[in-house]
Amino acid sequence: MLLTDASEPRALRLDIGAATAGAAPAVTVEAVDGDRSWTLTAPVLTVEEATELAAWLAGLAGDLTLGADEWAALTFTEPVLSLSGRRIPGGGVEVRVAVLGMRAPGAPPGDTTDVVVGLRLTDEDVRDAAVALAGEAARRS
Repeated sequence: MLLTDASEPRALRLDIGAATAGAAPAVTVEAVDGDRSWTLTAPVLTVEEATELAAWLAGLAGDLTLGADEWAALTFTEPVLSLSGRRIPGGGVEVRVAVLGMRAPGAPPGDTTDVVVGLRLTDEDVRDAAVALAGEAARRS
């Protein structure tokens, strides 16, 4: 799943790896904010939570009941990843993604930082990301 800001050089990629028996899959999260980037690979989501995230994104893009500046939040079993989002008056979606313990390229092991990336997205891009994530989760279940 890829979320790319509509006007700023910011993006978030989330790829679900193969799960081992009885364990959550390793998920690779990549965040980019301008010329800075970070990566984390860890079991931050179960396949069921990835499916829930896909539904949340799809609902955020299509939910006309949310008022302007009314934020919705989503958290998971592992507190490493959390999201909040809102509809933007006039169209589009704003999503904030917080990821704990990310590493910058070339950083020594153990040198991590917590990253929050804010993204302004078109409804279509959010729906496309939701469909991609749902498909990826379905392949892993």
